[in-house]
Amino acid sequence: MLKEKVDEVLRDVNKLPAISSVVSKVLEKLQNPDVNINELASEISKDPAITASVIKISNSAYYRASKPIRTVSEALMTLGTKTVKEIVLLTAAKGILAQDLHSYQLEAAQLWSASLLVAEMSSRIVQSKKLPIDKDLAFTSGLLCSVGKIVLSQFFQPVLFQLKNELKENKEPFPTLEKKYFGYTHMEVSENLLNKWNFPPELVDVVANYLNPENSKVNQLLTSVVHIASIIIIVSGIGIDIGGESVPISPLALSLTGITDADIENYFLHIPDLQAGLADLLNV
Repeated sequence: MLKEKVDEVLRDVNKLPAISSVVSKVLEKLQNPDVNINELASEISKDPAITASVIKISNSAYYRASKPIRTVSEALMTLGTKTVKEIVLLTAAKGILAQDLHSYQLEAAQLWSASLLVAEMSSRIVQSKKLPIDKDLAFTSGLLCSVGKIVLSQFFQPVLFQLKNELKENKEPFPTLEKKYFGYTHMEVSENLLNKWNFPPELVDVVANYLNPENSKVNQLLTSVVHIASIIIIVSGIGIDIGGESVPISPLALSLTGITDADIENYFLHIPDLQAGLADLLNV
């Protein structure tokens, strides 16, 4: 069975997408509100690639630093710990998501663009509806929702013909078909990965439930925001994969966030502005 093969991969850390140990340690330190900035800078600096990326992205037009940033410490002092955490996760996510997923009919550039747009749309929703969620948390929560697809994509080939035929006749949400054929949805695989990477429970909960916010156990409002953002981006045609537009917006998510039809129409209209604003990050 394919499920047994997926289980085998999930048990073997060498077969899974890797994330720098520095990222896990930084996230752990940032769970302490009194984290020492010098200690945090020292931890980030242990990974030269992340250090270079933090400095480069901190100086991008997207973050609009008030002065040139030359070190990780300056990035922390100028932009704040929450923003630097966002940049660290952005760097880690690009390293994982920058690959073609032919089985899902997604190219690397499409996957990365869609992931960034879901993150940015999540942040915009929080700000526009004045929700009691940190916009940086909303951004990072929306960034990694597709990571489980990277693992599942390698198992499509044996069942791809059957799956495509079923898609023509079956109107069920695509994660239901993932579960049927592979024993897992990409959300369950994402949850497994983020747990292995020691990510905070709030982020794990979002990737595990972003298409079913009713099942969220940690922060249902945050999960609802990412749920709505992800569907808006997919329906706009960005990052649309083999599953198409099979997941409807949850009424519970709309109720919790207070988002109206007029809001959704406005979010669609501003997608080109989001894309323009993210131009620097698309090429990190």
